[in-house]
Amino acid sequence: MSRAPFRSTPLLRIAMFFLFVLAVPLCSLAQAVSLSPQADELQSRIEVAAAARQSSDPQSVVAANVKVLALALRRLANIRVAQTAFPQAEELYRRSLVWEDAAETHVGLAICALYENRADDSLIEASKALLLDPNSARAWNIQGKAWMKKRNYAKAAESLQNSVQIHPEFESAYALGVSLLSIGDAGGKQKAAQVFDNIVASVGDSGSLRVLFGRAYRDAEMQDDSIRELRKAVALDTRTPHAHYFLGLSLLWKNEWTDTPEIINEFKTELQNYPKDFLGNYFLGYLYSNDRKYDEANRYLAEATKIDASWPEPWLFLGLNAYAQGDNATAEKHLRKCIELTGKDEARGNYQVRRAYITLGRILSSSGRAAEAAPFLEKAREFQKRSLSEAQQIVAGKAADEGSASTAAVVALLNKKEDQPIAPSSDSVDPYAAASAESLARAGLSSEKTKAAQTEEKQLRQILGASYGDIATSEAIRRDYASALVHFQDAERWDPATPGIMRNLGATAFRVQNYSECVRALAQVLAANPSDNAARAMLGSAYYAQDNYREAVNTISPLGERAVHDTALGYAWAASLARLGELAPATKILAEHEESDLPLDNIMLVGQLWLDMSDYEHAVAAFHRALDKDPSLARAHYLAGIAQLHWAHENEAITEFNAALKLVPDDPDAKIGMGYILMQQAKSAEAIELFRSVIATHPENGNAHYQLGKLLLDAGDTREAVQHLEAAAREMPQRDYVHYQLQVAYRKNSRIADANRELQIYKELKARNREATIPRPLERP
Repeated sequence: MSRAPFRSTPLLRIAMFFLFVLAVPLCSLAQAVSLSPQADELQSRIEVAAAARQSSDPQSVVAANVKVLALALRRLANIRVAQTAFPQAEELYRRSLVWEDAAETHVGLAICALYENRADDSLIEASKALLLDPNSARAWNIQGKAWMKKRNYAKAAESLQNSVQIHPEFESAYALGVSLLSIGDAGGKQKAAQVFDNIVASVGDSGSLRVLFGRAYRDAEMQDDSIRELRKAVALDTRTPHAHYFLGLSLLWKNEWTDTPEIINEFKTELQNYPKDFLGNYFLGYLYSNDRKYDEANRYLAEATKIDASWPEPWLFLGLNAYAQGDNATAEKHLRKCIELTGKDEARGNYQVRRAYITLGRILSSSGRAAEAAPFLEKAREFQKRSLSEAQQIVAGKAADEGSASTAAVVALLNKKEDQPIAPSSDSVDPYAAASAESLARAGLSSEKTKAAQTEEKQLRQILGASYGDIATSEAIRRDYASALVHFQDAERWDPATPGIMRNLGATAFRVQNYSECVRALAQVLAANPSDNAARAMLGSAYYAQDNYREAVNTISPLGERAVHDTALGYAWAASLARLGELAPATKILAEHEESDLPLDNIMLVGQLWLDMSDYEHAVAAFHRALDKDPSLARAHYLAGIAQLHWAHENEAITEFNAALKLVPDDPDAKIGMGYILMQQAKSAEAIELFRSVIATHPENGNAHYQLGKLLLDAGDTREAVQHLEAAAREMPQRDYVHYQLQVAYRKNSRIADANRELQIYKELKARNREATIPRPLERP
């Protein structure tokens, strides 16, 4: 294998790699992403977007900002990876891909999948990256790590070799060496040695480097080679972190997990150098516990719990030691702690927690708590069966039994927390949110890197807000308001301080009749700038559309005469006052409003509002003005007939209804109006036939069913009356008077439970509708 120069890497960076899972040595987060990437490319894209904005060409604006969004989202995703916020990072990468299919973005997704223990997904994304860029060293690197995760070391070595050839770097070269060793043949071992020699030649020899090599050999079960490298490490620098620890571990492994004075001395030397090392304290405590030197064991195990109280293993052996010494109370306390900390991770250490269950069950049984002991003992038997059937112990050597310390308990701690894949969360992902405190704590970034990440994130949020805003503005110019609203919302979420964002968002929401979003945005705009009359007009109209009449009045009224003569605002203002029962000001405003040159639809609305306000003279006049504009408007005749009917002008009402039917012979509303007149004239039989004719051609007409049901009920035909009133309730479920008549019909049919149910519905709807609107004509009980 040819030698290739490697980039010089600080020893501190090299030293951190001893924490990696050697079965799958993932790339470091600092390697995977950069917290301070070169801004040249992003800045260049921003400048192109600025030029497009000046050109006033909407299509150019979108095309340029798409490029900005893609890169800015990827940069922010890179920060989330560095913060170990992988679900957020993954979502950001995917959003970046919406705008640009880039190899680096797929590499980012591959990294996220690998850290979340999804090797297959990682391979898929790495392959996509390599299709786009076959010379992506990072893609080959991540692909190699994914193959390592799947224990296909031959394929891993092939991918990592490609990475090293394209971009020689320590981390990928080290992973290549590990993969070659893991193949398990002489050829692989020889090539791995060459790779390690190349690394030494490029970055210089060091104790930390030899610890890495030693651990790689140890995990490949090449103990003599591991011991050789670790002895080199302590010879180069006796204070090399974890050098004595791993040397002791390799010697112990080679000696089939039986300690010797030399082995004990290695762990003691590690603790002399680093007294607060968790693994050193735990392991020495474990060895002394195995030798039944309980007092010495407890001293080191207790120290381990002070350093990191979250690991169950020290508590397990503290509990077992106490039990062996006859201190059952202390044993019970520590064993319960072990079980609590193990949680759902019961398979760790080959189900080592079973020993806590067994011993705790015995303590409970011996103290007269047999019922409490039973589930613990049953659980222990279950774990024992699983342990034997799965046959997944990493360490060969002594068989674990309940009377001796388990080697599996040791293996569970060979790799610390940093090695563990991040379990994917089932919670929904908010890509706009900052990284959680849990993610930041797990990342362990220095204060300097944390500050750099915060600074860059702030800049990226501003860029994202501006670019989404530019795209949305372009879409709004092209009248694609639905898309514009979505992108204005994106702009707000990324940077609420984006200039003009809330006003644009509110105006666009108004365009697509998303009144709740319009109110949310424009209420803030108006609060900040009460003189913004355009925003006030839209906000007032939105309040009216939401039936929030009080806020509609409060918002529209400051506009005064401008609102009165506006085709939309004048009506909304008057209608809101009418709905609030403030008929005097409503009458004044509506009278002034209808003096304006209103379009036909608005004249009809004005007429209906006069009708709702029981001002029938004005209503008839408005409908006749509408007919002057369009004599074929059957609806105007019908509504004029309704107004005449309530004005007690029966003959005029008949004239209007007949005029409507002349224009539209099958107009169900006009027929129902005529039927109502027949009812007033006590011509019930004719009215019944008329309502039946409406239902024959319009079976969905709830009002016809209602009127017919009432007539049949009055005639004593309660059975058919119920059928029609039930149909009316189905078609008009929110009309309280329908439920009132239906409960009367049920009661007459001795269906008391049904009657009581409908009466309750009537009361609830009546209370709800009391302030909603004035009852429509012909719809009163």
